[in-house]
Formats: sequence, structure tokens, C-alpha cells
Amino acid sequence: MLRMSRTRTSDTNVRFCVVSCASILSAVVILTGCSANYNGERLFWKAQQLQAAIIKDPAKASPAQFATAVNAFDQVIQKVPGTMWAARAQVSIGSLYAMERQYEKARAAYALVLQNYNQYKQFCLAARLATARTYELEQNGPEAIAVYKDISEYYPWSVPGLESPLHIARMYEQRKDTEAATQAYQRAVRMYTRLLPDAPTPELTMQIKGYLTLAYQRLGQWEDAVNLLQELAAVKSGVNKPLVLLTLASIYQTKLKETQKAQTVYTQLVQEFPTNPFAKAAKAQLEQLGAPVPETAAETSAVQTPAIPATPVKGPAGGR
Repeated sequence: MLRMSRTRTSDTNVRFCVVSCASILSAVVILTGCSANYNGERLFWKAQQLQAAIIKDPAKASPAQFATAVNAFDQVIQKVPGTMWAARAQVSIGSLYAMERQYEKARAAYALVLQNYNQYKQFCLAARLATARTYELEQNGPEAIAVYKDISEYYPWSVPGLESPLHIARMYEQRKDTEAATQAYQRAVRMYTRLLPDAPTPELTMQIKGYLTLAYQRLGQWEDAVNLLQELAAVKSGVNKPLVLLTLASIYQTKLKETQKAQTVYTQLVQEFPTNPFAKAAKAQLEQLGAPVPETAAETSAVQTPAIPATPVKGPAGGR
């Protein structure tokens, strides 16, 4: 299950927000290659070195350090306007303000990404995601939820876009708003169900089914969850099959009270993935159910292989 901890305005959370954005930005740079001019790249690299020193320990960075880094990124925007490097610099300025906990300034900087660089979709996604997280750091749930809804609408095939409906539901859960959380999970089910037939790749199809399974579980729709888990368990690659099997068996055991089916799936997990950490959990459940625990190939080999003598054994003639 995806889990979000209760948001706290700590250096760790702020740094997580910045690093998450940096990951998205780096991926875009790799994909776009050398399309930006050399001057923009050079200026951005210099500004990035100043930012990197701050990221190491934002709490110890001085206001002057932040200002110097912001000015360096602003130079990129002024010298190579409209380029990918300028767009990336604008996101970085927002990240610096967020690290400094100047969240209003951070959101203003991110808004300029959407306004001036909408041709760079991944940078716009990074800006929206960072904006939502600044609201979370301020514990402003309604505004954060509004931005996550935009992310889900405008970037439905991205990982943040797919995860946003579940994240919104968990935010309601954290606020102890059960009714709103249930409605959010129901919206998530409708969204995933709508997207499934149009998924552009098999990998995205599997991802969506995984998210849909999570939503079904939170809604207590166990039969629907089981049907999807069975589909995922039948896939040869692209899914975490040990986790799928463990989840499926657990639902059979604890929710549907179908002990025999649970035993069958636990046994399958142990036999197919004997070295996986989930196999240990499956064995424990089999023992708890009083069911036979299958021996793995490694265990059988250990039993059948004689111990190696501590000293060399001499042959009949006394040789080695």
C-alpha cells in the first residue's frame, strides 16, 4: 500500500520536495539531449553548483547563499529566455524559496513556469507537484488537494497523475474525514476504470490495475480486488508477483475467510519465490493455519548434502 506520513514543516520534508522535483527535471534533460545552447547549459551548471551546496544542509545556509543562487538562476532566464534551461532555472528558483520556507514566493515562481514555459510539459508537472507539496508543508489540505486534482486531470498518464487520486484520499483519511475519503477512493476507481481501456503501454496497464486494486481494498470491495490480483498474478513480467500473491492470499485468509484458497496461494508464493522476503511471511501464515509448509529446493539440498569433513580423507594408499 502507498503510505503518506503526516506532513511536518521539517528540513527533511522540504529537501524531499526539492529532490523529487530534481529527479523529474533530470529525466527531462536526458530526453531532450543537447537541444539547448551551450551558453544556457554553462550558466545553469554554475547556478546548480550554488544550489547543490544549499541542498546539503538548508538549515545552515545563509540568506546570502540563497539570494546568490536565486540570482544565478535568474541570469539563466535573462540570458537564454524561452529555452529549456530557462524553464529549468525557473523551477529551481521555486525550489530554493521552498527550502527557505518562503512558500508564497515559491508558488509564485512555480506559477511562472506554467505561464511562460507551458511547452515544457514535464517542467510544468514538476512545478504543479512542488506547489502542492508547499501547501502540504503548510498543512493547507484544501489547496493541496485542488492542485493534486489538476495534476490528475492534466497529466493522467504520469506517475504523479496516477497516484494523485489515492494521495487525495489518504489526505482525507489523515484528517479523519471518512466520508470524504470514501468518496475520493470512489472517484479514483472511476478514473482508473476509465483510463484502463486507453492505456498506451502494457506497463501502464499493469500500473493502473495496481492502483485500482489499492482503491478497491480501501473501499472493502474484496471480490473486485481479488479479480484484479488474479489478473496481475498471471502476468509473466512487469509486476511484483511475490507482493501480489501475498496480498491475494491475505485477502482470502482475513477478509473472505477462504482458508483453502489462502493456503494454495501462500504455497505458490513459497514454491515460486523461495528466497523472496515475502516467502518467509507466507511460511509463517501456513504454519499459523496448520497447513504443510513446502520445502524449498535450497532446504532439500541442505538436508541431502553430507557435511564436508573437517580434515582431508586419505585414500586407500595413504595419498591425498
